[in-house]
Amino acid sequence: MKINKELSQEQINKFTKAMISSGFKQEAVHEYRDLDGNIIYWRIRLKNIETGDKWIRPVMWDEKNSYQLQEPKFNKKPLYNLHKLAKFAHDEVVWLVEGEWCADFLINLGELALTSGSADSAIKADWKPLSGRKVVIWPDHDESGKRYADAVYKELYQLGCELWQVDTDGLKLPDKGDAIDWRQLHPEATIKDISESFLIDLSKKIESNNTEKDSEKRENQASLIVNFVMENSELFHDENSIVYAQDNLTKETRKLESRVFKDWVVSSFYNMTGISPREQSIKEALNTLSGIGRFEGRCENVYIRVAEHNNAYYIDLGVPKSSDVICVTPGKWEVLSDAPIKFIRSESMRPFPMPVGGGDFKLFWELVNIPKDVQLLVLCWLIECFRPDTPFPVIEILGEQGSAKSTTQSLLRSLIDPNACNLRAAPKSVEDIYVTGGVNWLVSYENISYLSPQAQDAFCILSTGGGYAKRKLYTDVDESVLAVKRPIILNGISASVTAQDLIDRTISIETPIITHRVEVNDVWNKFEENHAMILGALLDIFSKALDGLSEVELPVENCPRLIEFTRLGIATAKIIDLQPEVFLDAFNAARSESIARTIDASPIATALIELFEKSPYSTQKLPLKALLEQLEKYKPFNCESWPRTPKGLGDALRRCAPALRHIGINCKSIGKRGSYIEWEISKFN
Repeated sequence: MKINKELSQEQINKFTKAMISSGFKQEAVHEYRDLDGNIIYWRIRLKNIETGDKWIRPVMWDEKNSYQLQEPKFNKKPLYNLHKLAKFAHDEVVWLVEGEWCADFLINLGELALTSGSADSAIKADWKPLSGRKVVIWPDHDESGKRYADAVYKELYQLGCELWQVDTDGLKLPDKGDAIDWRQLHPEATIKDISESFLIDLSKKIESNNTEKDSEKRENQASLIVNFVMENSELFHDENSIVYAQDNLTKETRKLESRVFKDWVVSSFYNMTGISPREQSIKEALNTLSGIGRFEGRCENVYIRVAEHNNAYYIDLGVPKSSDVICVTPGKWEVLSDAPIKFIRSESMRPFPMPVGGGDFKLFWELVNIPKDVQLLVLCWLIECFRPDTPFPVIEILGEQGSAKSTTQSLLRSLIDPNACNLRAAPKSVEDIYVTGGVNWLVSYENISYLSPQAQDAFCILSTGGGYAKRKLYTDVDESVLAVKRPIILNGISASVTAQDLIDRTISIETPIITHRVEVNDVWNKFEENHAMILGALLDIFSKALDGLSEVELPVENCPRLIEFTRLGIATAKIIDLQPEVFLDAFNAARSESIARTIDASPIATALIELFEKSPYSTQKLPLKALLEQLEKYKPFNCESWPRTPKGLGDALRRCAPALRHIGINCKSIGKRGSYIEWEISKFN
């Protein structure tokens, strides 16, 4: 690939704007050219002076005549300063170093200096242009430098090169010291001094990997893998002692137990050595790394998709080989390349597009089947999904067959947590719910016809935050703990949320009958075309709503249970030029419908209502046994869920008491009177 176009500073600034705004400064831009001097690509290098963190990215000019922040695809990577070979005679010495800076430093001293890049780059480089030449290998003064020198020797030995290596021990360089450090320590020294006194002749070195002696000295695969991971990532653990590794280059975080981390290790080891690691070596290395990360690494929190940190909300864009996040603060949002927190990604997570601000969120309402009178509630729910420090309302989408429930739900999820499988089948167990929440930000189920009391309890815990623990193995006493708080969305033809505690957290949306149908592919194509603008519009509203939260005053009366969501709803209403009452009326109307549904689903509640309609008394105090006998008269026909004992009646009364209170019937336990538990049932206006 030949490029005649120069990379301007203006273009560099566009690529590095986000990093520079977070404290990084440009150190260098290195050009890679072919033998004829044509530009192939560039590498941009930034550094944070305060933290020491580095940001190094390749830039290429692609076939569409545009700059891209990615490396061209090579069978073998070209050497840096390759075009300098033509300016020197074939019998001139080639100095081979680690890193572009060292190569440029020796070039400035009048020497012919090349590099393949970092310490692990030897296996990736094209060494053929150096065939038959005289080469001096000058590695960095550390263990990775020794590996680099050995790897380069193996490549150049096969090409018939005359080989020498700089004795870095004899030069008494500091740890990780290179050619630049040598000159700083010895400003009067010359390259001739190196050539005469500090070169090791490699011409007689013989590869003897098959001998017993070398076999004993050679690091085994497991140790090589451990060393590679330690050099190229940071190991740490969370509060549950789960160990993670953060890639030093891309800043991606991977769980050591995950398949994606194992695949990364296998791929990196093969690229470094050209050898496929054995399964047993990988297992041994992972066991070692787990112990190092658990007992020597820092304890840090790890998040999925969304996090709150220092009064700012962070949303992981989920772009592979990148750590870019959206940072939302009151009044503004921006994309950052290096977040102060760590995110982990599941294999099913899909990336967001790069959001574009200034759009109109009305584009989204054209794609989903949501009634206009509840669109504000859904908008607030979408925003609330980005606030992990508050309880999450649950969205339940109801509607007849063919009312686009699933498409609407899938679009809602794609807007806030894109996934390879946006909709999941009904959970088979409570454990399934927690496992799903443990690896996904949004818990999304479709075609729900029934939820057991245990499942509804799990959803309550999930929406407000809680944990689930079980033994890892039946043969040990270790626990596997899942502590999660997640937004939830469900759909079904009939209502499945009936438990009062969950109903208080649920917003029920009924999708209207569709009169004008369009092809699903057309809907998704339009969404994909506008996803970036819709997401940007949502972030615009989110940041402005955060800015206005401090001015929100909650009404003393008519205030729902979810106070955080209510405050956000009032602030959001103001942003889109609506009165706060619009949100309150819509929210309370949705809750009233849910409460009515709860009463209809409870045979005890309907029996109590009928009892008071036919009773002349407004208050009754009687034991549960006597109350159960009275209610038997109003028992629905063929009711299987009717309580069989006074204790069962007490449990049923506690579940339906909040809903009955909303329609003027108060149920409370007075306590034990003699050998019976007495309840007071009263009617009020």
